[in-house]
Order: sequence, then C-alpha cells, then structure tokens
Amino acid sequence: MRRTAVGTLVVVTLLATAAPGEAAGLSRDPVTVIHDRDHALHVLNGGATDDELTLRTQTLASSAWAFFRGTSPLFYRDLGKLPPSAYATAGGDVWLTGDAHLENTGADRGADTEAQFAITDTDDAWRGSWTWDLRREAVSIVLAGRAGGRSASRIATDVDTLVAEYAQWIAKFHGTDDEASWRLTSGNTSGLVGDLIDEAAGDKRADLLAKWTTGGHFKADPRLQAVPEATRTQLAAAVAAYRTTAGKPLKASEAVVKDVRRRIGAGTGSLGRFRWYVLVEGTTTSTSDDRILELKQEVDPAPKPLAPNATTLIGGQRPALALRWLANQSDPLAGWANVGSTAVLVKEKSPFAEDLKIGDLTTSASWDDTVRDIGRLLAAAHSRADQDIAGTGLTYSADAAIDGAITSVTGLQAETRAFAASYADQVTGDWQAYVTAKNTGRPLF
Repeated sequence: MRRTAVGTLVVVTLLATAAPGEAAGLSRDPVTVIHDRDHALHVLNGGATDDELTLRTQTLASSAWAFFRGTSPLFYRDLGKLPPSAYATAGGDVWLTGDAHLENTGADRGADTEAQFAITDTDDAWRGSWTWDLRREAVSIVLAGRAGGRSASRIATDVDTLVAEYAQWIAKFHGTDDEASWRLTSGNTSGLVGDLIDEAAGDKRADLLAKWTTGGHFKADPRLQAVPEATRTQLAAAVAAYRTTAGKPLKASEAVVKDVRRRIGAGTGSLGRFRWYVLVEGTTTSTSDDRILELKQEVDPAPKPLAPNATTLIGGQRPALALRWLANQSDPLAGWANVGSTAVLVKEKSPFAEDLKIGDLTTSASWDDTVRDIGRLLAAAHSRADQDIAGTGLTYSADAAIDGAITSVTGLQAETRAFAASYADQVTGDWQAYVTAKNTGRPLF
C-alpha cells in the first residue's frame, strides 16, 4: 500500500456584489428547482421509484457535498444565469463529462486489463463549453476541502493547481495525437491515485461475485429487490438487444440471463432512477466468470438546456459513446438498450473498481497529487473527443480551440477561484434551505 495520510475582474466584481450565500444574478428557490426535476421523475416512473426518491431527499439533506453531487441540474440552471467565463468557447464546442467532481473518478482495469485511474461517470455527458466542466470540478474541490477542514488558502491553491495542470496538458495535447493513448497508470502516478490503481490491479472477480451472488443467482440482500416476471422478461430482451451495442460485443452465449434484481440505494445524482443488476453467463458455463451487468435509467443530461441542439444522441447511447470518447481504454462492455420504454446505459459492474472518496484526501500531498491528476484527466477527455474520433460530431481539434481560448493561465485561475468560492457558498445556502424544507415537511418530489 502506498496510500498517504480583464474578464476576471468583471466576474470577481459581480460575484462580490452578491448577497451573502447568494451568487450574483441568481433569483430562484433551489427547493422548487429540485422538486420540479424530481417530481418529473416520479411522474415518468409512475411512482415506482418513489422509495429511491425518498432516499434521495435524505441523501441531499446529509451534507453540502452530497447536495452538490446530487443537484447537477441546479448547477447548470444557475450557470446559464451567471456571467460566462471570459475564456469560454461556444457551448457545444467540446464533449463534457457533464458532472465533473472529485468522486466521479476512480481506478479500474482498462479494456486491455491494465489498471488505470479514469473518469467513471458520463450520465450527464453533453457537448458544451470546456469551462463548464472546469468550474464544476473547481466547486467540488472547494466543497470537499471545506468538508475536510482544509484552510481557505490551501483550497485556493488546490483550485489554482487544477487550472494550471489542465491548461498545461491542453497545451501539451495541442498539435499532437498524444491524448489518444495517454492515461494514468501505476507508471505515472503516486500517492492516493497510485494506491487506488494498485488496489484495482489486485482485485478479483471472485470477490465481487461472492459479495452479490451464490450458485449462479443473486443473494438475498436488502439492496437487491426482486422484480415482477414482466420486468424480468423486459430485462432479458434488453440484454439481448444490448449485447451488439457494446464496445466489445458479447456473443449470445455470453449474454444468457441467469438472474435479475432491482438495485436499491446506489449513487447520489441518480437516486430515483431505475437501476437493475443482471447476472449473465460469461465466457464459460462456470459461475467463476459470470458477469454482473448494471442497467441504469437515463434521462436528459443536466447541461442540455444550455446547448439544447448540440447533439442528437439520446438515451443510453449518449453516455455509452461519450465514455468511449472521453476515457481511454474505458469499459469495453458499455452499451445501451431499452427496458420496455425506459432507456438505459448498460455497463459491467466492475470487479476491479476502486472509487475515489473525498474522505481519503487527508494530507496536503494527497490533495496536490490528486488535483493534478484530475486536471490531467479533464484535459485529456476534452482533447480526445473531437475530429480524431468518428461520431463525435466535432470537425476540428478541441485541444487547439481550448488552448487558443486560454490567453492567460493566471487570469483563468483567478476567475475560476472566485467563481468556485462564491458558488460553494451558494451551494451551502441552498443545502441549508433544502434541510429546512425537509424538516418542515415541505413536499420534495
């Protein structure tokens, strides 16, 4: 184990004139915004996921960090009302992860079986300005730093590090094809990220199967809910349709459905959506190489209102393709299907996944190393998904466009630092309002 404990001035001025806890230009009730989004999900699913929506209210009320993680639509609603970055390219210029934050990264084995550290979530992937991802990641650094008792000056340094590393690697990728093969592995990481990679390399499929299954069936577990026979039939049909959409298509014999369950209580932003686990046969008839597929309901991504016509990709196809484009050697089994009328992203429940948790960021060294690595990941993701990959819809070099837009790294740092601190204050005030609404019995979905 190796784990160790000119536009800038305008933005700063506008944010500084806001009321305490409220970013300038925002006039809305955050509880209403969240209620309306969650109520729409309640209606869409006919109340069938209300147990998850109830859990979601508890999760959002638990901390400002959890609230931020689970309310990306509110963030993008606000982003559309606040002054844009002085360095922004047009909305639709690059493919975004859409929900950039520290805990949407982690270690896993790549498609070539080498352990790596990468982006893990593309549910909100969409085309937009690169500054949207950078700003959301920066806010997450401020909130996580505050949650961990990190000083304001150190948090500001962390945000500056993120921006500097991002800009440096965008410049490195500009004019080369290095982003196509670049990734974070044991050979170019250390500290917490290196530890996570080591752990992923040592993980075993048998351990995951033992956790969730026995004898070729799912275990009795409160997190796994039996489904009606009609849903089971729909899931089997979805897997049959999905297998040819995977990056590495499955043979029919590898997609034989052995058991299905509805997964309860997973995620934060996705709480309230259908999520199913499907146990499939694997490459042989032995239970030792069975696979667990995760089918997650997809809805319109949070950034879409800011660039509604940026792409025509819909349903599970959008996040599945975005994962391939944004992350090198990503899950080869990512694909898409429909369970009845419900669009789903299909991925393997990886036996080798080791998620980054903000509670593991316990030293300045771990913060510095991790923030640098995440800045590199964002730069590589934004640089990869452009003219060099068929289907992205981009006919130009994204890294060249971003590099040209960053006319001052220090200016971008100051702007991002001011935005992140101010919006983190906004998140904290919004979270407190949500807690009050919950405690007073206000309907939340």
